[in-house]
Amino acid sequence: MIPVVVVGGVLTALGVVRSLASAGIPVYLASDTRFCPAGLSRQCTLLRVPDLKGQGLVDGLLSIAGRIGEKAVLILSSDLQVVAVSGARAALEEHYFLALPTETMVDVLLDKAKFQAYAEEIGLPVPRAVVLDEGADEQALDVLSMPVVLKPVDRALVMGGVERTTRADTIAEARAVARRMRRAPSSVVVQEWIDGDDDDIYFTLFVCDGQARIVALFTGRKMICAPPLVGGTALCVAATEEHRALAAQTQALVTHSHYQGIGGLEFKRHRRTRQFVVVEPTVGRADWQEEIATLCGVNIPAIAYRTALGESVETPGAIDTAVAWRASFRYRPRAGTLPPGTRYVDGYFRRADPLPGVYSVYTYARTSALARFAKRARRFVKQPRPRPAAQPIPVIQTSSTGG
Repeated sequence: MIPVVVVGGVLTALGVVRSLASAGIPVYLASDTRFCPAGLSRQCTLLRVPDLKGQGLVDGLLSIAGRIGEKAVLILSSDLQVVAVSGARAALEEHYFLALPTETMVDVLLDKAKFQAYAEEIGLPVPRAVVLDEGADEQALDVLSMPVVLKPVDRALVMGGVERTTRADTIAEARAVARRMRRAPSSVVVQEWIDGDDDDIYFTLFVCDGQARIVALFTGRKMICAPPLVGGTALCVAATEEHRALAAQTQALVTHSHYQGIGGLEFKRHRRTRQFVVVEPTVGRADWQEEIATLCGVNIPAIAYRTALGESVETPGAIDTAVAWRASFRYRPRAGTLPPGTRYVDGYFRRADPLPGVYSVYTYARTSALARFAKRARRFVKQPRPRPAAQPIPVIQTSSTGG
């Protein structure tokens, strides 16, 4: 069989590797280290690259192509990988089967500010928002209702440690967060907050062929986010009851953008109006919770592989709704949230593929130990004693006669 090269080592890539391997597809992993969740999996062959972004990734993929000796399907797992590969299509297309939106559309969909404008233009329901760039005055925030969510536009800066998606409850707080984010420098998108909890967040995972036709689509629901409300998926399930409504909005984006390849779309349902609002897309790559679709019966990575090769794809069968995927064993839903008998599948732990789970435990234990040490160390740090207030200097009264 023609092999596939999965890029990246985090949990996203691990879910893709396991999905492809379960379909009998030979998998290579391009990573800059073995000591990562996907790199420790026994279900792929690791091939080192100097970097996972920019020219270092492109050079690494060209080197891998020479080592493999045949053209392979390429599946990505991060936005920076998509940016690098999209900009180097001419060099990579000879060695890889690439399935991406056009370079222009990749730029529009990945840029939060451009996507906001594009979604409004094509009629997708999105939160009301303003963009703060170098020339924008913070007074623009006054048109928004509080609370709001602030997001830096430049994803490279986010990956480099700049403050991520942050909620602000007041104008003063929003201005303070915006100033911090713009020091990077980066434009900032400020959106009105959509009232709801973690389990009001939904998503679609899909694959489109070269004619922008959706050949597979899975609808899911987040149950826990980490950190709450603004973080990534910690636990999720299938959401068949909302499939029709969310599929229609996904189809609208796909049609207008002439989308090709693997992708996703995130939504939030307003608690009061019950209307769905588009939050953001996943462009040209697998999503963090991609494996939930495979566990429920829709193997998105395997379908993306076959679609990239121009092969026909069978229509997936019935969705298994009794499965929940979680990013770590630490996450458990509130009692009664999910139906009795729900099977929980951990993103890292598998009996037949144990090392990623061992890595997860080690990383969690190390992080927890460092946090406890830092907390205890703060107790022993001597706090500076407050200086006593300066006493007023007495004024000596003298006689006006000088006597």
